[in-house]
Amino acid sequence: MSRNSSPQSLAGYKQAFAHCVGEPTNSVYPPMLSFQRAGISGPLLIQLHWLGGGAQTWREVNHGLAARGVQCAALDLPGFGESASIGGYTIQAMADHVVETIQALRPEPTPDQPWFIAGHSMGGTVAAVVARRALNGEPGLQGLRGLILVSASPPGPEPMSDAKRDDMLNTLGQPTGDTKQDRKHAAKFVDDNTGKLPLPDAVRERAIDGVLGMNRTAFRAWLEHGSNEDWRPFVGQIPLPALIFAGTEDGALGPDAQRTQTLPHFPQGQVLTLENTGHLAPLERPGELIEHITQFLTANGVTLAAPQQHPGPATAALMHSHNTSPKTLDVMDSRLASSLSWNASPEVFSPAELRTLRALAQAIVPDAGFDLAACIDAQLFANKGDGWRYATLPGDQEAWHRGLFSLDHAARQAHGVAFVALHPGQQHALLEQAGKGKLGKGLIATLHLTDAADAYTAEEMKTWFGDVRAEFTRLYIGDPRTMDRIGYTGFADDHGFTQIELGQQERFER
Repeated sequence: MSRNSSPQSLAGYKQAFAHCVGEPTNSVYPPMLSFQRAGISGPLLIQLHWLGGGAQTWREVNHGLAARGVQCAALDLPGFGESASIGGYTIQAMADHVVETIQALRPEPTPDQPWFIAGHSMGGTVAAVVARRALNGEPGLQGLRGLILVSASPPGPEPMSDAKRDDMLNTLGQPTGDTKQDRKHAAKFVDDNTGKLPLPDAVRERAIDGVLGMNRTAFRAWLEHGSNEDWRPFVGQIPLPALIFAGTEDGALGPDAQRTQTLPHFPQGQVLTLENTGHLAPLERPGELIEHITQFLTANGVTLAAPQQHPGPATAALMHSHNTSPKTLDVMDSRLASSLSWNASPEVFSPAELRTLRALAQAIVPDAGFDLAACIDAQLFANKGDGWRYATLPGDQEAWHRGLFSLDHAARQAHGVAFVALHPGQQHALLEQAGKGKLGKGLIATLHLTDAADAYTAEEMKTWFGDVRAEFTRLYIGDPRTMDRIGYTGFADDHGFTQIELGQQERFER
């Protein structure tokens, strides 16, 4: 099949491309792909991976999204991950597998059950084809609300040089028989697709293992045939919201390629540039993707609620019993109300500041289970602080604005990206410096001679960060869900406590 051929129908595509990898035209493939699932409630997000990857590519992203009330299902496409033994390497065959897996994951779908699809690199083309099939009314695909594309291969032939294609085929098209040499080739492939910041060691090793675990026939099939298929006539224009990520260090599928080759198919789409990022954003920038995907989902009509929206039954019953005073119950209910949903638009912070604030909250109180940043925003908007401040810092709202700006500025100075884009280890290193009074603007900025003039000095940053830690700790410990998690019943204040010996419990605690 030539590079620019473009059959008009699904049947035409299936007939035309089946011979490319030696598959019979009427092959019947296993209906279910292997997948990794995270999250127990909320909208379903189907995720497809890059060439050489697998479902594990989305692991860090899915951990964060599941905590915010998103059900994630990352699929291993045919020939990759746990689906390495499954055949069907044309785009048509991969789309068939994906559709059948989605139908199995949504056994009784209704239009009011929203779902989204994400495609990374090679998976981007497949995601676009599946989206068109959903809009064409294919059973089981109703309710699709939007797409998330990451360094996506476009619906048309992928813009890849012949030299790069040949190099990939020569080094990874088949095993060499030398385990060390194969791992060296896989490591180079991962590193060549990574931007300016190296991957954490554990993430990099996992990515290398993914490359080594793929079916080399599937790898060759994509490079020799799949990446040359032209699905533009079939995909057409997809009238759904689309968030398109592009890394500035991605040579072939960076911002320019996404704007010229992918965006025209998505009239409601937007290209979001990721600074200093290569081709592997789910591995390089999981925190940043989590924040932007959260905002994309909520902006498109879905409610994201933390899986643990309310305390467990025992704590809830005690809260509403005669042992808890009405005033205490009001306080507890208000704490729950300020953090039940991830949807609320910030009142005090900008969207960018909110992303930084959430990353800061995650670094200080990992996996809190609810939106601590929203609690801070609501508290500042209502002007319900603790009534005092450090004399060296401005008022509460301005203190937070300047602190978040200072944190982002320090991250960009050290790593060239915003704080939210850093991996946890890099974030913790910066915060450790802040706590020691070693993170702040220098003399030139102090003299208001640079764009960092509004940043804190090192001493101011130390003071602000100490206050931030105390505030996040107070909000976390004071939340009824945290009290439930640690078995704390001390809020039951109306009738007091009578048992004061070790090992003794009040009747309501038993």
